Amino acid sequence: MSAHLNATGARVAQDTRWRYVALLLAAGIGAAMQVGKVPAALPVLQRDLHLTLIAAAWIMSLFSVVGAAFGCLAGSFADHIGARTTTVAGLACMALASALGSVASNPAPLLASRALEGMGFVVAVVAIPSLLLASADERDRRLVPALWGTYMPIGTAIALASAPAVLYFSGWRLLWRLNAVVLLGFALALVAIRPPSLRSERRTTSLAHLRAVLFRAGPVRLALVFACYTFQYAPVMGFLPTLLTRLDFAPRNSGALTAAAVLTNAVGNLAASWLIQRRIAPRALIACACIAMSVAAVGIFTAALAPLARYFCSVGFFAFAGLVPASIFASVPTATPDRSSSATTMGLVVQASHMGQLIGPPAVAAVAGFGWQLAPAVLVPAALTALLVARTLEPAR
Repeated sequence: MSAHLNATGARVAQDTRWRYVALLLAAGIGAAMQVGKVPAALPVLQRDLHLTLIAAAWIMSLFSVVGAAFGCLAGSFADHIGARTTTVAGLACMALASALGSVASNPAPLLASRALEGMGFVVAVVAIPSLLLASADERDRRLVPALWGTYMPIGTAIALASAPAVLYFSGWRLLWRLNAVVLLGFALALVAIRPPSLRSERRTTSLAHLRAVLFRAGPVRLALVFACYTFQYAPVMGFLPTLLTRLDFAPRNSGALTAAAVLTNAVGNLAASWLIQRRIAPRALIACACIAMSVAAVGIFTAALAPLARYFCSVGFFAFAGLVPASIFASVPTATPDRSSSATTMGLVVQASHMGQLIGPPAVAAVAGFGWQLAPAVLVPAALTALLVARTLEPAR
């Protein structure tokens, strides 16, 4: 159980602030919904705004571009001005961008609004883990950061599931405005509720945080593992609907089947959180995930299995993959040089994850042009690299 000092200097026990943790996780899910809202709305956007295929691709990928370029810098900024301020600013920035995007009449302002959303997203998601860690007592200091791994699969799944109804009845502009309201609501809630004390937060310069993180092996190793993870995750998620359609699944079912498979990633994250709480080493979970993802990737893309078996291989792929984010986030406090640089470490990890998202799909597409069965030749080496690097990670405290 953690403690703080009262006015008399006595140490007072402090339990995990589960309501505040739930609010932070919900805010992360709301942020992730901005990633998931675009794929569902893309056909409508293309029709209403006369988007070219290239413009449509940029609307989807701008989040990854911004994250790959500015993740670590956003983290050092968060460490410098404070995690709570940064989180509120990031959510408010996303709300404003979504509202501005809803009135776009041509591709240019919509692209600009997506870039602004991406900046707000990166800033928020690198700052929230510091608040999560500060909200946890000693018993939950492994569990609470690990729970953060669920925000992306849950948020994207909610967006994919809810967007079609809004699009059908009211169009994409209302979808953007509803998302703006949700994000603004989370920002105001975080302003209204007293945050936990960030005991080691120091107002050192952003450059000092960057130097402390970039020249330490632990954060760099975590970043490399996460890059290898998203290098595999992004192309499997992105190409699975196409693959299922080629395997004679009905096109209208391919998206739903993909969403169901991706949602198992959240189950994997929760399982990892439970196991980490019971002192299972995060690096062991990462190693298990890498082996399972390699086997599943071969099963997904081999012609030797029946279509249904290949789909269940994808379910296994995403479920075991969920062990990785939770394990990485649980390891950040150990890898961070000091607690005042935790957001910078998270920024480096997030930046690496976006780099993997950018590189993975084109790499798989390049070999898949010669046959989908060759995709594991790209995916398996990434898994093995993550496995080797994970063996060198420090045990989580």
